[in-house]
Amino acid sequence: MTIVHADNGLTHWSRDYWLAHCEGFRVEDDARRLGIVEEVIGDEDEPAELVVRGGLFANRVYRIPADAVVEVDPRAERILVRMYRS
Repeated sequence: MTIVHADNGLTHWSRDYWLAHCEGFRVEDDARRLGIVEEVIGDEDEPAELVVRGGLFANRVYRIPADAVVEVDPRAERILVRMYRS
């Protein structure tokens, strides 16, 4: 997984830190926008799963394993995951 940093001031934060604090981040895969992180499940030092709410009326809920995360961009509040099939 890659963490994209717009400046060096964010480089000391780890993957698990950003995943544990990503509520409100936009989640996308290669093909589409899935939704917004509503909740992070797991320990703060080891997040296990992201609960993502999406869909036209925000009526879909996706549970995405943390190991499916490919990239986190904290400045853009964006997470890229491997191709996700609902």
